Amino acid sequence: MFKLALAAYHTGDSAAARGHLQDILEREPANAEALHLAAVLLAQERRFDEAETHFLAAMRYAPDRHEFCCNYALALHEQRRHRDAIDFFHRVLSKQPNLVIALNGLGSALCALGEYERAEDAFRKALRREPANPLLHNNLGNALKQRGQIKQAIASYRRAASIKSDYPEACVNLGIALKEAGMPDQARATLERALRLKPGVRQAGENLWQIAPFWRETIDGRHVALRPYRERDAAFLINCLDNRHFMTHYNRFQSRTLSLPVMAAQLRKAETRLPWQSGTVDWIIHRRDEAQRPVGLANLVDLNLLHRRAEFLIGIPAEEDRNAGVGLEASLLVMDFAFNRARLNKLTSLVYEDNERAQKSTLALGFTQEGYRPQHLFDELKQRYFGVYENGVTVTDFRANIRLSNLSRRLLGRDVTEITQQ
Repeated sequence: MFKLALAAYHTGDSAAARGHLQDILEREPANAEALHLAAVLLAQERRFDEAETHFLAAMRYAPDRHEFCCNYALALHEQRRHRDAIDFFHRVLSKQPNLVIALNGLGSALCALGEYERAEDAFRKALRREPANPLLHNNLGNALKQRGQIKQAIASYRRAASIKSDYPEACVNLGIALKEAGMPDQARATLERALRLKPGVRQAGENLWQIAPFWRETIDGRHVALRPYRERDAAFLINCLDNRHFMTHYNRFQSRTLSLPVMAAQLRKAETRLPWQSGTVDWIIHRRDEAQRPVGLANLVDLNLLHRRAEFLIGIPAEEDRNAGVGLEASLLVMDFAFNRARLNKLTSLVYEDNERAQKSTLALGFTQEGYRPQHLFDELKQRYFGVYENGVTVTDFRANIRLSNLSRRLLGRDVTEITQQ
């Protein structure tokens, strides 16, 4: 009867396995094997209270069956009772110090508690027993990565993926580690491999999105182009910072004391960082008929990739460029980028209360005034407090905006409010 129950369990027929086990336990309530398998089934169904009763009974009737104790510890770990799990793993290891399943479980529980150095020791000890175990290499990589040893973690993940070629979890972990180590091309290839092995893995897709090439690409419109900040833009940015009237409306709290060499160094460093690291996407606006002359700034700041939102800023220092429609076309390009390329859910815009022109333009772009913060900021130059308008537009609002649809058709030759396949 137990063989039938075990066969049903291995084929995934949980109902049949439970039926056989119930028959056994009705006749033999102290059958440790049946109690243990019933506990495993109950734990898999997340019926942990019932599982615990069966585990404890199985261990009471068969105290020398270390795998019973390990599986109970794993169930405790699954319930986030990590300290209890560690106690039971230690109980097993006091009698079987080289038992791999216990060492691996101990390392995983220690990782969950943030005790990564001890976890690393447990995984390494297990690997001395089973050096070709891909799960152990992957778990060791996790502990090393949490300790900040990114190169060693990459080596462990690579080892796991080489031992087991169809191991999407190791590929995802390797891809993320490569991304964080500043190797986006290798990271992309590895994450794409993970998705081929297991389509739809959310973590792989999210990280691929974060390091996609489009974040640093130039955006071309009919009359303007948005080019990511480069070191050569230092002089223009310094001129913008020195333009007090412009900065009063664009960003009056940005530091204006940067020298040209310092600004150039900052931009040089920024060229190597993607928005998932910096939290910003920054462009210089150029008129295409004067490709060498920068005319303005456009930014997505406070970029939150989890919540898919960012704050939109745009500034055109010269009045003649604003009157030429540069700001409107650039704004349409930014919104197209935000909602169609970056797949954001919401843009916000904070406008100073003394910039009524900007507030009017923001609302004309489809933003809704969501609030007003009176006396929210302090102007040191004028020695007074002033308020800020809070505006927002969601992707749903953007898709339904007829005015933006018509404007983009006229200015860009395409409808940016339509869903596009990238």
